[in-house]
Amino acid sequence: MAGAEELLERMLQEVFNEPDPQRRAAAIADVFTDDVVFTDDGRTARGREDLAATVTGLLAQGPGLVFTPAGPFRGVGDLGMRPWRLGPPGAEPVLGGLDVAQVADGRIARLWTVLDA
Repeated sequence: MAGAEELLERMLQEVFNEPDPQRRAAAIADVFTDDVVFTDDGRTARGREDLAATVTGLLAQGPGLVFTPAGPFRGVGDLGMRPWRLGPPGAEPVLGGLDVAQVADGRIARLWTVLDA
């Protein structure tokens, strides 16, 4: 069963960095529970379909930008955390934040994204 560290890495690369909607949907099905809840500063998405639509909208706001890990994974119990940066490949990031994931039965059940100030 996948742990939080592996799931956060897959989420970043296979979901938030995946431009193809079909491959992204397949990764969402593998990484997230059916009833996942994703919350960031501006929205809460409930369920895989709502999450997929939210990610599609986020990717449309910054075409060509990529998410990269910006620090080590940290975790305790069923929670995992990892900072990230968003920017053009090889250039200064335009945004950063921290993802906090709660894992249940080998999938992310809750995901919070806290943006840097």
